[in-house]
Amino acid sequence: MPQDITDRLKRVERQLKDLTSAANKAPALDEIQRGDVVIGEGGQLRAETPDGKRVFAVGQTPREDWGTILGRQDGTQALAVGVDRTAHDAQMIRLFSRSGAAIVMDDPWADGYLGRPALPIPWQPTPGWATASKAKDGTVSWYAATRVQCPVLHLVTETYAPAGATASVVLECSTGDGYEEWETWTAAGGRAGAWTTHTVTRPMHGIGHFTHASWRLRQRVSKGSGRITTHVIGSYQRNTLAKDEVPKAPAEKGDGGSDQ
Repeated sequence: MPQDITDRLKRVERQLKDLTSAANKAPALDEIQRGDVVIGEGGQLRAETPDGKRVFAVGQTPREDWGTILGRQDGTQALAVGVDRTAHDAQMIRLFSRSGAAIVMDDPWADGYLGRPALPIPWQPTPGWATASKAKDGTVSWYAATRVQCPVLHLVTETYAPAGATASVVLECSTGDGYEEWETWTAAGGRAGAWTTHTVTRPMHGIGHFTHASWRLRQRVSKGSGRITTHVIGSYQRNTLAKDEVPKAPAEKGDGGSDQ
């Protein structure tokens, strides 16, 4: 019996030595050779500087959405996927400047469109930018063409009408199957002639992302007589500011969508 106990103790001792040796040979816990690490029911995987500045985080945020954040070593956010600051859970991707402004992003409301940066739309004048025509169809005064990337058109014009006259201006758009009227406005010259500034803010109804679109301005003297003139002050395409600026799909474009 004593001999059996001795043998058993020796076996236990050998097993302990084997376990200790295996543990010492095991890979460090700061390295994963095979398999996945899953964060599936809350929590985050984070990398922080020694003074606690977050430079990487992936998982569920305190707002209970899921996403990824890349930061700079000073703690400023550089890139975010999801982790939205807005209430409608758009799961946007955003690139931030060092001051915290989103300088590149997809649109928060209009799926499939670029949000920022806003992109300029160049306009070219025609000889008809100044005209005395009273023809019903008017005279084309300006043209523009670009690929649509952002969901909202912004256009600022000014029109001069001489004393006693009224100018009528029409904005039209085409994607290759004829022009569609987008907006019409007038400018009255009053007693001494006057300039009138007009701003168009309109969703890109019926125009999908990266579709080539053309615009034109037509103008005519609708009342009185004399020469009218229209200038394009500036134009660009931008992100939506609210849900009611989301463009209608091509099949829903209707009569041009003056309702916004």
